[in-house]
Amino acid sequence: MSSQRGHLLKRNYIFAFLILTTGFGGLLGYDLYFKPYVLSQTVVKIKVDGGGFLPKNYELKPGDLYLDSVQTKDIPAGVIRSLNQVERKITNVNLTDGSILTESLIDVSNLEPQQDEGIFPIPKEAIYAINGSLRSRDKVDIYLVEGDSPVKDRTGYSPAAGAADASAGVKVSGPASAVEEEIQPALPGRKVFLSGVTVNYVRTEDNNDVLDSENGNNNNRFTSTGKVATPELKLKKSDGELLGAFLEQGKKLWIVRVE
Repeated sequence: MSSQRGHLLKRNYIFAFLILTTGFGGLLGYDLYFKPYVLSQTVVKIKVDGGGFLPKNYELKPGDLYLDSVQTKDIPAGVIRSLNQVERKITNVNLTDGSILTESLIDVSNLEPQQDEGIFPIPKEAIYAINGSLRSRDKVDIYLVEGDSPVKDRTGYSPAAGAADASAGVKVSGPASAVEEEIQPALPGRKVFLSGVTVNYVRTEDNNDVLDSENGNNNNRFTSTGKVATPELKLKKSDGELLGAFLEQGKKLWIVRVE
């Protein structure tokens, strides 16, 4: 009887030891593997010495960035997961130490204009054709198309310009005037006028952003929140000035989405 009781106690001790070992092993496995690798993801964070912040329009350097594991439930939408995505990019807002980087916080698409660039709005009257599926961050090619000029007759001669030249004592011989040819930029052939232009914003007539739906661009352009009216394009200032000269001549723009 006593030997049977001792055997049961020994078996209970073994079971208790196995349960204890399994419990500790499970905790260690959860903390060392499951939590950091299964329930977490690697994201890019900001590093600022002294607990300060990085200002808006700051160019991120490699020393300002580091990778860290964050639990999946704490990761915001549009998170950045690679250092290469944000190195040398410009911040859209002030960023504090430890901030998780997202696409809304950093200009990952190079939308912010540089010193020699500007964001040029294209009026709807100057558009010959444009993609209804156009969205912000797209790339477009621009073609020039003949349009009706408000200041020229069908021959291409500008009466107002001719009168001004005549009053200044300049001889004007009509449509083929050398003076007019000098002041008009040369129209390129049937080729792309500007290629790979970044679309910063796509506006409706009510000046609202055009999106797939009220929840954002989430259905591959099958629907839209409004009709495309006015795109805003990031251009070199010199390209923008040349484009404006062609628009003054009455040319229209065929805007074609390529990316």
